[in-house]
Amino acid sequence: MKDRAHHDAKRRASQPWRQWYLTREWFVIRARQLRREPFCAFCVRAGVRTKASICDHVERHRGNRFRFFAGPFQSLCKACHDSTKQSEERNGYSSDVGADGLPLDARHPFNV
Repeated sequence: MKDRAHHDAKRRASQPWRQWYLTREWFVIRARQLRREPFCAFCVRAGVRTKASICDHVERHRGNRFRFFAGPFQSLCKACHDSTKQSEERNGYSSDVGADGLPLDARHPFNV
């Protein structure tokens, strides 16, 4: 637990925009997004209805205040946010495949 608290404090110091998640403006945006789209966008694409709990930035804001609060946003469940979304951001492409087994994302190395 102590390591987690230290890690979180270090992230807050190196990424001061993280405090924006604690603002009233963000709480309003998050609530509006989750009301508008109550199910996880990734799960819905896979044909499953999972309740969303995270208002996710579709495009990385990279600390830009305008982009942080302007969006675009999507609703995600915690599992998809912490795995699929993080993987896409790290790799630069989605690993989703179609019925034929081929990658759907044009940025996927197979399609390049």
